[in-house]
Amino acid sequence: MKPRYRCCLLFMLCLSLMTNAQTAQKGAEAAQERPAIDWLKDIDYLATELPKRHINLFALKTPAYFQAGLEAIKQTCSHSDNLTVAVRLQQLIASMGDSHTSVRYQAYLSPTSLLPLQMYWFKDGIHVITTSNEHASLIGKRIMSVNGTPVEVVMDSLSTLVTKDNDATVKSSIPSVLAAPSLLHILGFAEKDEVTFGLADAQGQPSTVTLTPLLLNRQNTASHDPTKMPFCFRNQRSHFLDTLYQDDRLYYVQYNKCVSRESETQYGNPANAASLPSFKEFESNVLQTLATQPVRKLVFDMRFNSGGSSPQGTALIEKLASFQRKHPHLAIYVVLGRRTFSSAILNAQDFKRLTKCTWIGEETSGKPNHFGEVRSFTLPSSGIVVNYSTKYFRRSKEALHSLVPDVVIEADYQTFSQGIDPVLEWAIKQ
Repeated sequence: MKPRYRCCLLFMLCLSLMTNAQTAQKGAEAAQERPAIDWLKDIDYLATELPKRHINLFALKTPAYFQAGLEAIKQTCSHSDNLTVAVRLQQLIASMGDSHTSVRYQAYLSPTSLLPLQMYWFKDGIHVITTSNEHASLIGKRIMSVNGTPVEVVMDSLSTLVTKDNDATVKSSIPSVLAAPSLLHILGFAEKDEVTFGLADAQGQPSTVTLTPLLLNRQNTASHDPTKMPFCFRNQRSHFLDTLYQDDRLYYVQYNKCVSRESETQYGNPANAASLPSFKEFESNVLQTLATQPVRKLVFDMRFNSGGSSPQGTALIEKLASFQRKHPHLAIYVVLGRRTFSSAILNAQDFKRLTKCTWIGEETSGKPNHFGEVRSFTLPSSGIVVNYSTKYFRRSKEALHSLVPDVVIEADYQTFSQGIDPVLEWAIKQ
């Protein structure tokens, strides 16, 4: 029962840390090198361009609400730093109700200003999963407070940075910004870069740690042994992969990105296509495996899929539906999660529409009816990028805020640390 595709998570994690840090560092340095920003000019430009370009910016909030918000931010520009203005703009746009529309305020967050923490929101709370070698003992501990404020209060305030369609949106997006002292400062939870966290270990014993910013890299990062993590977490950076569990007659397909060589050629940048894996080849392999192996259960995992282009997934699902009609013994389990979003939502609904399947896992951050087809423009003075939606997808008659699995299964930290995927374990036992 060996996977056909494996990656070394530790290497990929370190590579990701360095790549993201280098990209963010260049963006922050570029922002710092720019001359003084005329935020009033940028805000006026935003007031004109975003309503003009967006498919329906005022679906939930009125033009008067939007304009009043911008005017309020204008009043603070003269005594606010660039990050604060950008964050206030993001908070306003997030409140408009479109999770695909945003201001990329992160351009003013230098990676050297971040605390050496990566966290994940499990069923039993927010736990440290990556930190620096110096603080390796923090791995696995639960975050209880931030500078004396209960973490629940802090997370609720940080959630104003995103369009809160549902709890999954917050769980997916907010733990990462908890490591940004500058954001904590803007929201009133920190006065300086030094932050004290209240923690609890597996036995509930409390402790505290005070952290200062540190750029994580390959040499100074401490994390879980990748070989002891659940298989789905080890491979979440791959576009798509498959594994045959012959003893259980279970075929596991992990579909992490609605992006491929073919989709990039047709809808994106053809110059980048050659570097991407072929979905047609992958699809052929999936169908071949189902045709030649005694598979009784197909687990199609989209818990880490935040979208891309849905047509390639729909085409495969149509073929899987045809196969299931000819082989009614095949049980299909579709795994959803907090990062299932956008085009992945459409594909999850394709499964329900075309096959006899069971949704399992967590509720999704994406909604059945949602904005999408994202484009962007830049503000003329700051150069900050603004994303906006050009299309609205209506796939449900009901105004649902999430896709809720037929069987809800959430992981706690203990099962994660033992390398157990409760979702896959449940499917195996069926």
